[in-house]
Amino acid sequence: MKNKTKYNRKEEIGITGFNSISKLEAEIMKLVWGKDKITVRKVHEELLKKEIQEKDRDFISYTSVIAAMSGLVEKQLLKEDRSKKTYFYSAILDKNELSKSIIKSIADKLLTGSSKNMVHEFLDYSSNITFEGINKLLDEINKKQ
Repeated sequence: MKNKTKYNRKEEIGITGFNSISKLEAEIMKLVWGKDKITVRKVHEELLKKEIQEKDRDFISYTSVIAAMSGLVEKQLLKEDRSKKTYFYSAILDKNELSKSIIKSIADKLLTGSSKNMVHEFLDYSSNITFEGINKLLDEINKKQ
């Protein structure tokens, strides 16, 4: 039996509503970071390939991908090029910049004083923070709460 992976906008990376992105948006960003520019159709195809390997039905719809990519444009994480008939998308932030942005947002909302300043200074001098690293950090924070 295949693993049932479903993209759920309610499952977010970060703290919901605080500069967070959904798992679907995170998967889209990973695809976009791998390309200079990409179309919705190509993103949809790549997501479908992955889903077909993992499950038998309930595949992601094209319209769900369009909606998620539009949301990423609104969040200023993707740039939309409408100069041609087919729209092309590219990342505004790289992985590290997005990771730092999410951590800073969480620090601003949850921490005060010296703890908040320490996180900000750490992020200013850290160049190798990964998206996966943020997920591990957030998991650890959630375990301690």
